[in-house]
Amino acid sequence: MKFLKYFPKNSEGAYMLYELYSFDNFFRLLLKHGFNHNDALYYIFAKCALSAVVFQERIHNKAYLKLRGENAPSPRLASIKAMLIFDILQCRERVKR
Repeated sequence: MKFLKYFPKNSEGAYMLYELYSFDNFFRLLLKHGFNHNDALYYIFAKCALSAVVFQERIHNKAYLKLRGENAPSPRLASIKAMLIFDILQCRERVKR
C-alpha cells in the first residue's frame, strides 16, 4: 500500500496513531483500499502504535465500526496532517520540560 510510506513511524517502525484524527484517517484509508473493518483493525494492531485515548475511544467503544472508506481524505493529505499533529505534540512536550 503505497500511501503508507508517508505516515510517520516511531523508532520501532510502527505507524504512530496517537490521537483520534490520525487514527480515523488511517482507518478510513485502509477501508478505502479494500480492507473490511475487522481486517483494518487487525492491521492496526499489528503495524501501529496507539495511545490509550485512541484505544479507548475508537477500539474499546467500537466507534471504529462507524468509520467509512468513502470519507477518507487523500493519502498524502492524511499523512501530512498526521505528521503535523505529531510535530505539534512533540513541541508541546519539549515546552513542558
